[in-house]
Parts: sequence; structure tokens; C-alpha cells
Amino acid sequence: MKKIKLILSVLLVSITLLSCGGNSKNFIQRSTDEKGLVHIYSPDLEDGISVNNKVDGSENVIILDGAKIKGQNIAAIAIGEYAGRMATYKISGSIKIENSGEAKDCKTSWVINDLKKGQTLPTFFDKKVEFGNWTDFSGEVTEIVSENKSIVLNLVGAKKSNVKVYLKDFSVEIECEEAITGFQNEPWLEAPSLKEKYDGIFDYIGLALGYNNELNSMDVQEGIDRHFSSITMGNEFKPDFIFNWQRVSSTEDFKAEDGKIYQVPANMPSFGNMSMILMIAQDLGIKMRGHVLVWHSQTPEWFFKENYSADSDAKYVDKATMTAREEWYIKTVLNHVKEWEDTYNDGERIVEIWDVVNEAVSDSAGSNKWLREDSNWYRVFGDETFIINAFRYANKYAPADVKLVYNDYNTYQPGKRTAICNLVDEIRSYPDARIDAVGMQSHVSVDFPAITGKDSFEEAVQKFVEKGIDVQVTELDVANGKNKYSPMGLKNIYKEYFKVFIRNRKTEDKNGIMGVTIWGITDGGTWLDNLDMYRGFKQYPLLLNEDFTCKPAFYGVLEAADSIGN
Repeated sequence: MKKIKLILSVLLVSITLLSCGGNSKNFIQRSTDEKGLVHIYSPDLEDGISVNNKVDGSENVIILDGAKIKGQNIAAIAIGEYAGRMATYKISGSIKIENSGEAKDCKTSWVINDLKKGQTLPTFFDKKVEFGNWTDFSGEVTEIVSENKSIVLNLVGAKKSNVKVYLKDFSVEIECEEAITGFQNEPWLEAPSLKEKYDGIFDYIGLALGYNNELNSMDVQEGIDRHFSSITMGNEFKPDFIFNWQRVSSTEDFKAEDGKIYQVPANMPSFGNMSMILMIAQDLGIKMRGHVLVWHSQTPEWFFKENYSADSDAKYVDKATMTAREEWYIKTVLNHVKEWEDTYNDGERIVEIWDVVNEAVSDSAGSNKWLREDSNWYRVFGDETFIINAFRYANKYAPADVKLVYNDYNTYQPGKRTAICNLVDEIRSYPDARIDAVGMQSHVSVDFPAITGKDSFEEAVQKFVEKGIDVQVTELDVANGKNKYSPMGLKNIYKEYFKVFIRNRKTEDKNGIMGVTIWGITDGGTWLDNLDMYRGFKQYPLLLNEDFTCKPAFYGVLEAADSIGN
């Protein structure tokens, strides 16, 4: 897509410093130099703004006299003509402020005066500047701005009528897409439907979300109904939530598969909001994946301890007891869902997929040491027995048409990928166990992993498919990490990933990717902002802005669907 690069620079006797409001003169002309760059300048300047001044030995200094400039801001650079178009704005230079008042300094910032819902102003520079001294500044913002917006100089702590501002070596660069269609901050309720675009390509297009303020919101439900055919609850189907953080107050008998009687919690689980969630899914006519039955995290500590003790020094139970508890929990949860579906949905499945085991393989998996050891499941069993049993019990108690999945992150790393392949083989060696797919969580970043080629995401997909098993992309988001966020760069990455998904999709003739689930609705609620590894770097990993408008990445996903046959 062709880009136009615009440069404003006092070195070229070019300036667009305009007063905001009042009767400011806004005469902007354009000329193209031999290099094809477009220079914007304003030859008819308002009183209070002068250029080509010699100050402190520097030529071409701009002087802004606050007492003579109309409007609220002492300076603004109009960028409204780029409204709705993805652009990168860069400014640099040096500033000196003289103040006739008593203050010695003031907070000085260059910002774009375009406040988005839940956000601060896009900021280039924000620093306390001492009066009478030169201070260098520079900054860069990539943004889709609204109409009639400007790059504004703000002075906090100084009265505008008392100051003169000097700018030297002042430069503004604007690089924008020439004609971006569909990126006008389109509300998701008006955008083309993702699920309609991918109908016939995947079994489902999914979204992960929470219950409070998301699934129980009528506005969110309307967006889900438009764009998605499956939902995953980010937390509400996990053991902590199903137990509702209660402690065991009484027990009852449970006859396990070994024929012995074990004590299990009475009147538990409470299932929290599960019934309400199933009711909403039923009303929307949408399917669900259950996440998750067996996981080392978000499972109460007492579940693994003798007498269900909450004391930190209580002993772990033996393997036979833990096996019985595992069977009881899986049976109880799966029976609850099935009974709800039988009673209220005429026996038709709502939860059609379960993540049976989550994240049990080590990040540094090798041939001798491949299981995660910082897990209460491992502390009790010391081997993969609990994983095998989970798939045995899920196969025993889940309806036959419900898909059973092993789910993990970093599945594209060769060691972990190989360990998961071996785990699939081992599960399948038990005649009463069933595994239907590997879930690739796909919490990726803009620079890792490689999407295609050696040791890439696509190679991992193909290795799993070679095992004769399907793949589900279960938790997709793309972190910018410690890199500057690039909306167009994110669009290109999403588009490339979805082209890989499509190229390796499941068909009637072969195993492959069954469906894709996006891990979150908007950037405002991403879990990535809470990771220590990204602290101080805001993440923009999803398809929607905080105000539920579509980012370029959303359209990258749509465009990828057109790659079929190419």
C-alpha cells in the first residue's frame, strides 16, 4: 500500500504553527521537491508567530508570543486532514520558554488533542522545563486520529499571556497511508462479520471473555452474535471459580473406579455462574469450549491435601486418593453440564470442546525431563499418570461428540512440541483414553516465533497434524512487547497468521486446524499489561480498540480469508 511522507521543517522555511480557535489564519499550501516529499508551509502567519529569527546564535528560530496569540493553546499543528487514516507523527527540536511571572519552570508537553475512551492523550514529550534554558524534545505517535485534531503544545503552570516560546531546529514528519479503506474506527457492530467470512473455512471462530461486564453485557452479546460462533470463558470454568473459593466443610462417600470408597467434598462444587453462562450461550445460539478441567494453577491447594486441609504444612494425599478425587471432579463437572444440556437444551451440546489438561509440559522439555514440576499434580504423582487419567475419565463421562483437548503455550518450541507429540502417543496407547486435538494457545509477539519456516509456528502445526490429530488455536493474541506499537504492523502479522491457519485447516480429507479463538475483546482488558516482562510497555494485542471500534488487525483477519486458492 502506497505511503505519503510529509515533512515540515524550519530548515526548509516550512511551518504550520497555528493558533487554536479565534480567527486564526490557516493558509496551507503544498509543493513537491525533487525527492518527491511534500512540504507544507504557512506563508501568512498570525500575529504573535514569527519565523526566521536569530536567537542565541541559532538561525531560523520560531518565536511564539503568548500575549498576542488567540485561542487556548500557544501553538497547534493541524492534522485533521489525516483523520481516519493510519499515520505516524514525529516531532523534534529544542524549546526555550521565557516567563514574565514568578514561576521558575512549567510542565511542558506536545500531545495530540484526541482523547479516546479510557485513554490518555497521545503524547510525544512530557517534561518539566526550566524557564530561560533550552530543552531538547522529540517523540513519535502512531494513531488513527479523529476529525479536526491537532498536535498541541501544552504549558501547565505558566499563564499563556506571560510567556514567549522559542523553537529551534523544529521538525514535524507525518507518514501516512494514502488511501486506507475500512480503517475509519468502524464500530464492531457495523463491521463485516468475522464468523460469516470464515463460514466453511473453520468449524468455529471463537472469542475468550469474562462474565462480569462482558458476557453479561447486552452490548457485548450483540457483538458476539455478529462475529463469533464459539466462546471460551477466561476464568469461570476453572476449578477455583467452580468451587467458588469455598473450603470443604463436610464430605460424602464416592466409589472410585478401583472399587474403593473415598471421601469427597459434599455440596460442592457450587458451579458459580456456570448455569447463567450456559443460558446466555443458549440464547445466543453459540457453542462453547470448556476451559479447563485439570490445571496446576487456579485449583485450590486443599484439593491435594489430606483431609482437604487449608494449612500450608498439611501433607499431600497418596496417589490412589488423588486419582479418586480427579475422577470425582471430572465426573461431577461433565455430568453437571450434560444434565443442564439434557434438561434445558433438548440434549444438544452447548459445550462441545473441553480443555482436559492445561500446561502440564515443561518449558524446557527434553527427553528425560519433560513434565512441569511446579505443580501439585506432579508433586502427588511424580509422572504423567494424572494426565492419562484425565483423558480416560473425560472419555468416560463426556458425551462422545464432545472434543477432548490437551492445551499448552509455546507449543512451537521444538522441545515442547516433541514432548506434546510423545504425550499424544502415550494417551492414545490407553484404549479407554481419548484425545481429539492439541490446543495451541498462541500467545505470540510481533517478533516471536517465526510464523513460517524452520522451528516456526506453522512447522509445529504440521508436526501435530502428522500425528493424525487436529489442532485448535485456543488463545490467540499478539503482544508488541517492548516494541513500539504499530497498528499496520499488527495488521500484517494477524493476516499472516490467519493465512497459515487457513493453509493448514482441517478438511474432510485431512487433519488440521479446526478453529481459532481470540483471547480477549479489546486492548483495554488484555492480561498482557499485567505481565512483569512487559511492565511499562502498554500492549495492543487484539482486534478492537477500547471503544469497540475495529483496528487494522481486524481487517487483516478478514483479508486473510481471501487467500484461499492463492
